[in-house]
Amino acid sequence: MFTDDKIFIRNGYFNPKNDVVWANNRNDANEHGGIHEREKYPVSIMVALGATWNGITVHFFFQRGERLNGKTYLDELLPFYKMGGDRLFGHQNWGFQQDGVSCHTDKSVQKWCKKNFKFFISKDKWLPNSPELNPLDYSICNSISNNVDYYKVKTINDLRREIEKATKKN
Repeated sequence: MFTDDKIFIRNGYFNPKNDVVWANNRNDANEHGGIHEREKYPVSIMVALGATWNGITVHFFFQRGERLNGKTYLDELLPFYKMGGDRLFGHQNWGFQQDGVSCHTDKSVQKWCKKNFKFFISKDKWLPNSPELNPLDYSICNSISNNVDYYKVKTINDLRREIEKATKKN
């Protein structure tokens, strides 16, 4: 299982280097999305997912203002991933891989993973730069974000619902 977390923001994602509009003049550009407005305090939520060849876990939605730290990861996310993997694989043997974020490399986290996952890639065996290996990093999370209808989002619950709908489209 590959794992990752992402912050979804009602403003969506705007990359000024890549998101360009070709037009004859400024008015035409503005009509075709040339102006990108941002809210000062947009609705946002952090979401964690696990991906396997057998499917994607349900979403883990962080509480408002909650961020990923060692305690949250150990107490909430790891059991969530374990339960999701067991559900997807019917309690068969399956592997768990995470990236090198500091809360993942903590000794207590490594110990928990070695104890609870039959196949676990420890921090000593990770590649130094492995985002290309994780389909959540290079594909799935971006696809979900692109399929969210941000115009329908007014509240956090709306954003959660749109993220769930966008995931089903993948």
